[in-house]
Amino acid sequence: MRKLNMEKTKLTSLAEYVRSERGRVSALAKRLGVSDSYLSQMISGFRPMPPELCPLVEEFSDGAVSRRECRPKDGHLIWPELKEAEHA
Repeated sequence: MRKLNMEKTKLTSLAEYVRSERGRVSALAKRLGVSDSYLSQMISGFRPMPPELCPLVEEFSDGAVSRRECRPKDGHLIWPELKEAEHA
């Protein structure tokens, strides 16, 4: 039987960001169109953040949390232009 890779990736910068101000989890969840509990699952690493939500997080946080930070393992594949910008 093949084992699935269920490695969790906790989104530390996003966790710190939402905890820095009361009500931020609810406000961000509302902006993303998800429940507070689903957002918490994404932050804690139980569920991956869908790529289409990452730019919304970046926008909501005014860049404090980048879209690449929301997808640390594959962000460079989803947004290759960001990797190119880092090397410029």
